[in-house]
Amino acid sequence: MSIIPFVKTTSYGNNFVIVDETEQPALTEFDKPDFAYQATNPNFGVGSDNFLVIQPCTKKVLKTINQERDYWRKLPNSSAADFIFRMFEPDGKEALCCGNGLMCIAELLFRRYGIESTRIMTEIPSMSPKIKIIGTDAESKASWANMGYPRRIPCSLLGKDAIEPYDDAIEFLHNLPVRFRAHDLSPFSHKLSLEISGYLVFTGEPHMVVFTDSGFSIEELRNLMFIRSRTGGAPDSPEKRVAFGSWLIHHIGTSVNRLYGHLFPFGININFVHSDENSEALEYRCFERGIFRETLACGTGAVAVSFVSRRLNRIGQDRIRVLPHRCRWEQPDAEILVFKDKSGWFLYGRPLHLFEGQFLMRRPFLSASSNRSGSEKIASASNRSGRLVALSQP
Repeated sequence: MSIIPFVKTTSYGNNFVIVDETEQPALTEFDKPDFAYQATNPNFGVGSDNFLVIQPCTKKVLKTINQERDYWRKLPNSSAADFIFRMFEPDGKEALCCGNGLMCIAELLFRRYGIESTRIMTEIPSMSPKIKIIGTDAESKASWANMGYPRRIPCSLLGKDAIEPYDDAIEFLHNLPVRFRAHDLSPFSHKLSLEISGYLVFTGEPHMVVFTDSGFSIEELRNLMFIRSRTGGAPDSPEKRVAFGSWLIHHIGTSVNRLYGHLFPFGININFVHSDENSEALEYRCFERGIFRETLACGTGAVAVSFVSRRLNRIGQDRIRVLPHRCRWEQPDAEILVFKDKSGWFLYGRPLHLFEGQFLMRRPFLSASSNRSGSEKIASASNRSGRLVALSQP
């Protein structure tokens, strides 16, 4: 057993357990996937959407990562960044990037070390990791991340069947069928199939952006995801529609990720967007791959919906207010600022440091097979649990 110090941070309800390894390692490379499973567990762990690690960007650290993961034929340039950003899903699999996670790391680096701006290496489980610039404004205490320029989803993450190019960065997927059982859509529709159409873009993570006013083949379903009222009790009341909208997002998200592996071999994040004509803000909800559910907000998703909306002229300005619909159930004034300048697309927000503590990690529970490499080095787990042993408020 090992006692691991951690930080719990949230950005618009997208919450993380963070282990700070900037000064010394807390976990071996082998143990990180298992810690992710244990710590993110809401019943026997701390509970979080993901597990983050911040490490110094040195040749030694990169070599240690590659010895266990076998990600790269040649080590990335350690002098290109100051830190390394790592993110693990609840099943222990390492993910590419996370906008809210980067802002949470920026908040931690500023609060603990007074770092206002730094270079950080992301997309670690890829052949070519990318460098982002992150920071925190010393005056306003708001954090930001320069996410670079959105681009087409890499070929390794996207099959080309039925995919149409839209421009140099965006591709279009037309009429993807999602099936339902009889009465699933009642009382709003009696159809058994919904066809969705969306725009595909990579913002550090692969995203599909679906505008509900045009991307749904069933007109009666187009506004149900953004109903807010919780009053009433009849079958077609606003209260029922709130629950139905959440169920619909989950059904579409799980169906697409489970049934369309030939299109999305490693899954796809799906953003549902509502925008009025001449609107100065975008409202969105996001189903995330990897954790297979809707989160209260998604940073790379906010960049994706902003970028696509700007390219499609659905919004007229380069500074875009993005409203995380699900987060606004709990925080009605929550909004993320996304803006473009000559160096890239920026994500700007206010992460919240919740608490710090120590986690008693039990081992071993995840067994990594020696003949697997990279993101495949995650095996099944049994009897996996850890125990929270201490908490301290900030």
